[in-house]
Parts: sequence; structure tokens; C-alpha cells
Amino acid sequence: MYFVLSTGRAGSRTIATALNQIPGTVCLHHPKPELVAEATAFFCGTEPRAEIEKVLRETRKSTLDGKVYGEVNLQHTLLFPILRDVFPEAKYIWLIRDGRDSVASMYYRGWYDEVYPRQGPEWRKGRLHGDRTGDYTHEQWAAMSRFEKCCWCWLKYNQVIEDQLSRLEPSMWAKVRLDRLTSSLPRLQKFLELPELGKVQVEQLNTARQPVSYWERWTPRQRASFEKICGAAMDRWFPEWKSPSGIWRNLAAEPVHHPGRVETLWRNSRATAERVSGQLKRVGARMRG
Repeated sequence: MYFVLSTGRAGSRTIATALNQIPGTVCLHHPKPELVAEATAFFCGTEPRAEIEKVLRETRKSTLDGKVYGEVNLQHTLLFPILRDVFPEAKYIWLIRDGRDSVASMYYRGWYDEVYPRQGPEWRKGRLHGDRTGDYTHEQWAAMSRFEKCCWCWLKYNQVIEDQLSRLEPSMWAKVRLDRLTSSLPRLQKFLELPELGKVQVEQLNTARQPVSYWERWTPRQRASFEKICGAAMDRWFPEWKSPSGIWRNLAAEPVHHPGRVETLWRNSRATAERVSGQLKRVGARMRG
């Protein structure tokens, strides 16, 4: 049994799909019940653990249809103490994505926008807030921009994951970067003690349906905010994200299969995708006119 821990907007559906190609395991992506609001309340100290324990015991088992059970759910990061007690033999995978890409995706998806129509009430209620975790006062949190809150969220989840997993035996957890998922799969198969498979396709999934404002287009203020909140963590987790002189640079991305919509091709073709998307918009506007 294993759980994939991440921040959200970190490639969770991508890794679940890749792991599902390996014989002997089934990896579910946010199965019901998701425990969205309950996990956040528990982390913030307002939800008793007994009911959550009961739900987990009744709905999660070490095997499913004779296969090793795996699950990807960002809220499990907040439930880690309960997971360790309920499933003491479980292993963990820390999936981490370049903070600039995660923040860009969070921001585009309306995280911390209380009126964003695509953000359901459960997730609006369950979104982690810095004033509830003690990282900021209520006044400080209220004064932060939505972009800054997304930066903090990426940092907070990954800090929690790192702190929790560092207390385990090294054999019980593995870390993988999304940009290196393809080359990391053989290591994950061995870590999970799963049969070897000749080749697993890694496909970029759950991509944006419109152009995201990637970090290349961030304003100087947004870049400064990201550096202030996430810079030190990026230096540790993605040391090549800046040149020795401090210039931001792309990570060397591995190829993915079937990258999907033209607007969201992998980073190596991002500039082309944005240019083509703009052209399509102009054509569409002319047709509607």
C-alpha cells in the first residue's frame, strides 16, 4: 500500500496514470470520500481524528482486486499522522513540481478566489489558509495577494511533506520530481516492489484549457513575491532553477507522451503554444464578428 503526497497542481493525475500501467498495482486519483474539508480542519486542530480514522479504515484497504493499492490525494498530506497509525506498513511517494509551474497553475485555476465559478464549495472550504495554520496573523493573511497565497500554499504543503517523511525510515518513502518522472519510474517500481515493465508512458494530464500565465510572463512584483516566499526552498529542491548570477531559467524537461492540447504542451514548446493560442483566439474573434 502506498500514498502519493503532493501540493496539488503538481502532476498528481499524471503519476497516477503512469503507475496504473505497472502490473500488480492500482493507483486511484482522489477517490471518494476525498476528505477535503475534514483534512484541513484536522490539520488546523478543529476536527477530531476518530471519525476520519473510521472512514479511512472502512474505505481504504492494502489491496484492491488482488493488486497493491495506491492513492493520490493532496489532502493526505494534512492527514499524515492518521495515515501512519491506520496504515503502519504503507509507503509514501513525495511528488514535487517546480514551484513556478505549480503556482502558475494554482493561480490560473482560481485558488484563493472566493467567487471563482469552477472552484467547488468543498474545495473553497478546504483550502489551507495561512492564518489558520499560524504562519500569519489574520491581518497579514488578508493583506496578501491571491498570487502570494498560492506561493505560500506550494511552500507549506511541501514543507509539511518533507518534515513528516524525514521522520520515517528511508526505505518507507521516495521523492520524485515531476520533470524527472519518466526516468524515475524504474526506481519507483523497485521501491514499491512491483514487477518490472518494459516501458511506461508518461502523459501530461489535467492540463489547462486556456493559456496559463507562466513565470516567463510574470510581473516583476510577482517574481519578487515568489523569490521572497519560495526562493530558499527552490534553491534546495530545484538548485538549477537559477543561474549562478541569479537569472531564472527553465528546468530541463524529459519528454512526455501525447501532450494534449496545443495550449499546454510541455515547457520546451511553451512559447510556440502561447503564440499559436493567440493566433487561434484572433481567428475565432474574426469568425464571431
